[in-house]
Amino acid sequence: MKIFFFIKLTVCILILLCAFSSCETTKDEEILPFNAIIGAGGPLTYKEDFLKANKTYGSYNFNGNRVDDETSPKFRTFIITEKARMNEIFSFYPDIDFEKDMLVMYAYTSVYNRQQIIKSITIDNKNLIIEFKIADAKPGYKDASMPQTRFLVVRMNKLDIDTVEFTLLIP
Repeated sequence: MKIFFFIKLTVCILILLCAFSSCETTKDEEILPFNAIIGAGGPLTYKEDFLKANKTYGSYNFNGNRVDDETSPKFRTFIITEKARMNEIFSFYPDIDFEKDMLVMYAYTSVYNRQQIIKSITIDNKNLIIEFKIADAKPGYKDASMPQTRFLVVRMNKLDIDTVEFTLLIP
């Protein structure tokens, strides 16, 4: 009888510990200004013609050739404040209320497809500034690939901005 009591007590303590510890945020999960979240709040599928038209310098295109021409920029930024623009970029996306929210996107070339972590978001006049980093690799995990155009998509409260500036923080 005592064994069942101790098992029940142990299970209850574990449940309480899990419940209380899940309410805390870790350093990389701090609540961001303007209710910003990485992603659009659901799955996204880019249109192929958008991907082809928005390659970044140094990435490889669809036929396996490196994009080294002078017309391809090192990065691209996008501010999406209406559904029509969303339809030009994505073939599948979550429902977004553009009266309250908007998306900002950053396209850049990277050999890693790791998690992106936003470190800060500020506004200077009508310029939105987002600093982010790429998550560290798992030890011994080889995750490099051919350079690809990667996208950082941030959903946030609708702001009156003219430009957005992304800064990749290097550790």
